Amino acid sequence: MTNIAQIEASAYHSQFYETLEALPKSLSDLLTTYSRIPKDHQIDHVVKLRDEAYADFPYPCIGTFRFLEFDLSAHYAYQEHVLSPLKMPFPDNTIEPLFLDLGTCFGQDFRKLVHDGALVRRLWASDIDSKFIDFGFKMFNDADKLPMDHFLCPGNLISKSPDDKLHVLDDKVTILHLTAVFHLFSLEDQKAVADRCLQLLRKDTGGPVLVLGAHVGSLSPGPYQRQNVSQDYSHKYRHDEESWKGLWDYVRGKDAWKNKIKNLEVKSRLLRRNKVKDAESGEITVFTRPDPGSNLLWQMYEVWVTFT
Repeated sequence: MTNIAQIEASAYHSQFYETLEALPKSLSDLLTTYSRIPKDHQIDHVVKLRDEAYADFPYPCIGTFRFLEFDLSAHYAYQEHVLSPLKMPFPDNTIEPLFLDLGTCFGQDFRKLVHDGALVRRLWASDIDSKFIDFGFKMFNDADKLPMDHFLCPGNLISKSPDDKLHVLDDKVTILHLTAVFHLFSLEDQKAVADRCLQLLRKDTGGPVLVLGAHVGSLSPGPYQRQNVSQDYSHKYRHDEESWKGLWDYVRGKDAWKNKIKNLEVKSRLLRRNKVKDAESGEITVFTRPDPGSNLLWQMYEVWVTFT
């Protein structure tokens, strides 16, 4: 495992693309119709913003334009369990869904939800640094369209500071999204993150509420060192299906939750991310079944929680 980690770490330092040959069609469509940015200006607009953001956050996901992909809408549960309830009207005296995008980065998944028809009043986002939020408004040109108070910063999942803003939504969230978040923490800190997620979830719906997202996983779960040039945001612990379920079962068994959770259903899929050429979008990501022995996979998950 050490040799694999060292190889990955050395490769991780150099991931930076100078420019783009094309934008993903889904993003280009959003920039055209939602952000009102002409197609012939879009690549320059995105590259300029990326360069500005990379100066503050030299992370590979920014250097390689990973933030241009809509991870949430690529999730297999998106249409039925995220977009549909966030679009549909709810009768009076029923519990209205509330969505929180944790680790929102530039809020690309948030904007995709708005573009797809989700009701803005139901949508919230958070990240640890307000600069991410500011870059998002610059990228999508929508400061006049979204409620600024629905972007909570700082939102630190393992902080007990009274300055942390996530407490605003404690016991209120019915759909909680985290992509590329859990793998940033050690296993012990992941337990604290899962516990914090449970605190955010609404307890009185009478039915299951949802945590979903994706992160780096592996067929061989365990700690991994994969650090970027900023010496921060390293991949620290990767799961397979069994260890991921074990994490949530462990947290459920803690004294704080063992008598408050009626049912916990944990689902996940380990997938291989493949870049393929597309005539219109340049490169697109497709998901396939993993090869035996793969140590760097993408784990999509759902965690359904029903409280007593």
